[in-house]
Amino acid sequence: MRIFLTLPVLLAAASPALAQDSSEQKNEALQDETRFQLLAAVDHMVGDVGDGLDYETTFATTGVAVTKGRFSASASIPYISSTAPQDVIINQGGLFGTSLLASEDSQTGQVKREGIGDLSLNAAYQLPVSSVNATVGATVKLPTASQEKGLGTGKVDYGVSGQLSRKMGSVVPFVGAGYTIIGEPDDFETRNIVSATAGSHLLLGNNSALTASYSYEQSASSSIGDSQSINMGFGTNLTRSVRIGVDGAVGLSDGAPDTKVGLKLRVGI
Repeated sequence: MRIFLTLPVLLAAASPALAQDSSEQKNEALQDETRFQLLAAVDHMVGDVGDGLDYETTFATTGVAVTKGRFSASASIPYISSTAPQDVIINQGGLFGTSLLASEDSQTGQVKREGIGDLSLNAAYQLPVSSVNATVGATVKLPTASQEKGLGTGKVDYGVSGQLSRKMGSVVPFVGAGYTIIGEPDDFETRNIVSATAGSHLLLGNNSALTASYSYEQSASSSIGDSQSINMGFGTNLTRSVRIGVDGAVGLSDGAPDTKVGLKLRVGI
């Protein structure tokens, strides 16, 4: 089986699991001042692509985000270290990530590869509506990863998304959906991706929150099953300008990583 495997990089500026979790934060976000943040994340994922073809991948991601009024934007790029079957391409692009495609050819030898991944550019706008927090966003993945090493497809991906959340006491339920246009690699057929997530934050005081959610993402190939997972996370402010978070996920389908753990850091500058 020959497979392209996308693995998501979840940053605070782009993840629905980190939607605004208090009215104080919402009011602060709507101020007219321009705020900058440094972003850092480490994600480790393990799984298989069928027939005992295991993979293990770590992303160490750095980036920067800017927020002004209702508008926010971020840019991030990962360093990838992966051990995977020889014909698997590790590619973090897309809104949430899934197995891309497969053909009848098969090479099963495990290969260790390392290098810079694809550059992700994200933008979001908080709509001026009352009673709910509504955000629309767009993502572009630029092919900065080495195609020869199998760290990317060498193509540009585009995505759009929308998110809704509402604070109800200490509970903040949210839903999100996205659509990604996949850049088609040479000699392969792909389809665009529909994705969705739903869950809730549980606010713990003014600075911390627990998050639980379910995520679904359609496979970009009819040969590969769709991705479904259960996600858990915790985030807290260490100081006024420093926020740290941990998260994990368990795959519910063959198209999702079996397990994922991550550490996130945001630092205001």
